[in-house]
Amino acid sequence: MNNQDTNTNLKSFIPNLQSHFDFEDIFFNSTETFVHPTSVVGKNVQLQDGVKIGPYCTIVGNVKIGKNTKLFSHVSIGFPAQDVGTPKSLGSIEIGENCNIREFVSIHASKIENDGKTIIGNNCYLMAYSHCAHDVVLEDNVILINNVNLAGHVHIERNAIMMSNAASHQFCKIGKFSCVTPFSATRQDLPPFCMFTGQPTQFSGLNKVGLKRAGFSQENIDNLKHITKLFYQDKILLDEIIKQAEENKASWGSDATVLEFIEFIKNSKRGVSKRSISYGHDLYF
Repeated sequence: MNNQDTNTNLKSFIPNLQSHFDFEDIFFNSTETFVHPTSVVGKNVQLQDGVKIGPYCTIVGNVKIGKNTKLFSHVSIGFPAQDVGTPKSLGSIEIGENCNIREFVSIHASKIENDGKTIIGNNCYLMAYSHCAHDVVLEDNVILINNVNLAGHVHIERNAIMMSNAASHQFCKIGKFSCVTPFSATRQDLPPFCMFTGQPTQFSGLNKVGLKRAGFSQENIDNLKHITKLFYQDKILLDEIIKQAEENKASWGSDATVLEFIEFIKNSKRGVSKRSISYGHDLYF
């Protein structure tokens, strides 16, 4: 992200409240940076080209917002963590390019002084009333559907989706191309490529629709079916799964998606639950 501080020219982005301007045309069609006159933008906020800030937003603290990102109405970014021991913002927030941040979203600054960052990657879509607490990291192309709540230090890998009213305990990691269903709550790490549901979350199958849309081959999906069956249905220990993968390198054991699944579980800090939902005698694969 370009660190150029465009806030020095902020007044040129703000039309006079008394003047007549076509908000819809500017907000949706213009390539220029725009701040609605009812919004508050702090002195340390950096806006890159094409950023749009809609009505009644508040952005304060050390915040950088990347090119062409849109903030819809009543967005709040940069305030301190909701923690009685954190009276002021200590770290910063970095938001990538081409993000859509919808109505009443809140994103809090890092609790780690100086180098701490709350990070929103490129092309993320945060729907209404979603909340990202201090030190959250969203990688590129993450979608949070309405009312998602993420506690501090949650890390969501690229192309994952959390559906409406889902929530995550602090320090959890959610793997790439995974999908957490509505009203679910996770308290442990969730491996990539899978669907999870419930309170607490349970494995409910592969995210097959998401994988197909993203261009994964049927062979990738079949190999993921195999390893998730070993892990979630057969309850085989990870060491044995790794051994089987080594023995089957000529087939499923060398698939990059399988290796990523194994690596995620090996590196998990909060642990990965083997809870799963069965449909009849077998899990849904």
